[in-house]
Amino acid sequence: MASTATRTRLTKRKIDAITLPKSGEVILRDQDLPGFALRATKGAKAFVVEKRIKGRLHKVKVGTYGPFTVDQAREAARDILGKLARGESLSSSRGELTFEKFSELYLERYAIRKKSYLHEKGRLKHLAHWNTWKLSAISRDDVAELHSKLGKTHPVGANRVLALLRTMFRLGVAWGLLKTSPATHISMFPETSRDRFVQPDELPRLLTALKAEANPFVKSALLMCLLTGARRTEVLTAKWADVDLTAGTWRIPETKSGRWHLLPLPGPLVQILTDLPRQKDNPYLFVGQHGKRHLRNISKAWGVIRTKAGLPDVRIHDLRRTLGSWIAGTGVSLQVIGKILNHKHTDTTAIYSRLNLDPLREVLDLNATKMLTIGENHHHEDQSQKTDDATRHATPVMQ
Repeated sequence: MASTATRTRLTKRKIDAITLPKSGEVILRDQDLPGFALRATKGAKAFVVEKRIKGRLHKVKVGTYGPFTVDQAREAARDILGKLARGESLSSSRGELTFEKFSELYLERYAIRKKSYLHEKGRLKHLAHWNTWKLSAISRDDVAELHSKLGKTHPVGANRVLALLRTMFRLGVAWGLLKTSPATHISMFPETSRDRFVQPDELPRLLTALKAEANPFVKSALLMCLLTGARRTEVLTAKWADVDLTAGTWRIPETKSGRWHLLPLPGPLVQILTDLPRQKDNPYLFVGQHGKRHLRNISKAWGVIRTKAGLPDVRIHDLRRTLGSWIAGTGVSLQVIGKILNHKHTDTTAIYSRLNLDPLREVLDLNATKMLTIGENHHHEDQSQKTDDATRHATPVMQ
């Protein structure tokens, strides 16, 4: 197998410039950290450690380029090289797991049952530089430093990673893999609840942009989000077996709250779904690419639609908030809104009392009118008194 090697300073730009070889391998050795290199083969680009110690050549894969950045890989390689220099085994000793093995155990034993499984699997990519570490080597300072680093640009995302680590390490203690959790006593970043929704003057532009969408499944799915307030995943995975167009109902088998939810379908939406093409042997309303399964990612299409509508800051989830806000504007109780949106807690619905300003405006208008009327009456009475006094002083006394 042909192999070519070059020594240089590994950077993202240089790695991106490498073309994967049709055969053999291309190796870029880092000049800043001897023993650290990038290995490009027909299949992928991966970071590796190559170090000869006492005549024996050690080759260790650090991780694949992509999930690992250059800086993350260099840090992990430095840790591996240090262990090799100290004569430490890179395999787990006395049965202790590495973080990578622990992550796999967590996903297989616990997270697989959660609806957020794929999200959590994605968040673990932020922790790839810990993969070769033993669990006992991860300290509270390590967790706090990671949380702080992520929080500089994505505070909400940093909080989700911290929450994931809290769950993982808590289970690690329960499973007897750890004595204590290193993810405790670390404060979350403040989060501000989002209150963006489509305003009355914006809705016509949005509907016009939606009408121009060529894909009937994308268009209908977004309209269903808007008209029912259902969550994106609930809409995209909706099945014909759960929809009764005659009765005008939709039974959502499983929601975020962990229970099923029966939702009435508004008349216009029933007509939209009636006109929707059906794919033979496909149980889903909104068919995916090549007629298979269901729509999965409509973010790209939504990006085009919201740009055409001049609403670049509106997210798909804001359509759910839009429905709640518009219903609140009609004077419907928060209890009814919460039932429509299937909120588990009443405080989740409370945001719509904050967004519906009409009752507050009515109170303030009446109060302002009252206050200003009192002021005007006082002014008129004062002017009338002055006029009377002036008249009295100007009238000559009759003899």
